[in-house]
Amino acid sequence: MLDSIIEDFIELQYPLRRVPETEMIANAIAGLHGSFQGAFRNGKMLSGILPMVPPRQGIHPPKTELIDASVSFRFGSSITKDSKIEDVFSEIQVCVRGKLPIDGGFAILEDHWRIDTQIKQDGNPPKESHPLFHFQRGGHAQDAFAGVPGFAPGPDLKNAGLEWRGLMQNPGPRIPVVPMCPSAAINFALAQHDGAVWRKLMNDPDYFNLIERCQNRLWTLYADALLDDKRRRMLLGHFLH
Repeated sequence: MLDSIIEDFIELQYPLRRVPETEMIANAIAGLHGSFQGAFRNGKMLSGILPMVPPRQGIHPPKTELIDASVSFRFGSSITKDSKIEDVFSEIQVCVRGKLPIDGGFAILEDHWRIDTQIKQDGNPPKESHPLFHFQRGGHAQDAFAGVPGFAPGPDLKNAGLEWRGLMQNPGPRIPVVPMCPSAAINFALAQHDGAVWRKLMNDPDYFNLIERCQNRLWTLYADALLDDKRRRMLLGHFLH
C-alpha cells in the first residue's frame, strides 16, 4: 500500500501544474521523489515540506500582509494489504506567515494548525482526550515561534497605561479526523485556504480521481474500525472509559 501512496503523490504534480497558483507545489513534489523512494526502501517515514497557497480571507489582525504558507508532513507505517488503521502514522503541520505594519516597523506573525497521530505511550494515558488522529491548533512549531524573546502579547510588552488586547489560544479542542496521506493533506489544506483554486483542481478529472483514490485508501480502513466498539473509543478519544 505504501508504494501506491508514493506513486499517487508523485503523480499529483501533473494536475497541479495545470493551475498557475499550485505550480510551486508541483515543483516541490518533484523534488521529493528521490527521498520518498529512499525512505520506502529503508523502512523510514515519508517526510517533507511543501509550499502552500496562502489563505484567501479571514486573516487576523486586520491589515496583515501574508508572506507565505507551507505544509510539512511525516507519514509512515507498517501498512500492508492486511493492515489496520491503527498501524498508520500521519502528522501534518500547516504554517501561515504574515507581517503587520506598525508605527516604525512591523510585526512578524505566524498561524499554525496540525493533524496529528497520538503516539501510544506506556504508563499514564493523557489527562485530556486525545483521539488517535486529531486536529488541533498550534503545535510544537507554534511553541517554538512564541518562545522567542519579543513575542507579543507577552512579557516583553511594556505597560503604557492602556488596555492591550490579543487573541488567546489553547491546545484544544482535539477533534477526531480521518487520517491523511501526503496527497490528501495537500488537498485538505488547499480546500481550507483557497476554495476558488481548489475548485479549479477538482474540475480536473485527473486530480479528482487521484484524490478520491487516496482518501478511500485510508478512510475505508478508518470506517471499518468504527464498527468495533473498542477500536471506535480509541479513534474518537475516549481513552479513560
